[in-house]
Amino acid sequence: MRMQKLKKSTVAVISVLAILGAAVAVLAVLNSREAIEKKRRLDDAVFLIIANEIECRVSIEDIEALGPREIEANYKKSGKDPESRAFAGVPFAALLRHKGIATEGLRSAVFSAADGYASALAMEKALDEENCFIVIDAGEEGPYRMILAKDPFSQDWCKLLTDVTLK
Repeated sequence: MRMQKLKKSTVAVISVLAILGAAVAVLAVLNSREAIEKKRRLDDAVFLIIANEIECRVSIEDIEALGPREIEANYKKSGKDPESRAFAGVPFAALLRHKGIATEGLRSAVFSAADGYASALAMEKALDEENCFIVIDAGEEGPYRMILAKDPFSQDWCKLLTDVTLK
């Protein structure tokens, strides 16, 4: 009887481990597909704006059509003091208008990077035309970066920008 219980528990443990292993394998495949797609967007110098289940591609031509302007912002790297740095970009709100994306009823914007980082902003902050900008990185940290000009430590910035989800 004791041997039967031992065998049942061993089978149960092996079964659970097999199920977990299969789940990890499936998630790894799904994640690798997403990573490949994000890499492709970086290589093509485009990012997506996703609003109400509609995907809108943004390219360098879209940014240039709006006439990028110079933005001064504090830039801080780990272990170093913040320094003032110039960027060329456009207000995120202007980009949304340019692409015809309505923001009524939306409460947040989640800026996502190719490396898995994401920065979520309240829609009010994302639409602040003196604060939230999409800048051209000229190959330094991916083609695009979201910066907040009023952020003294650049903590909520998003480099390697691949998509923005509006909720």
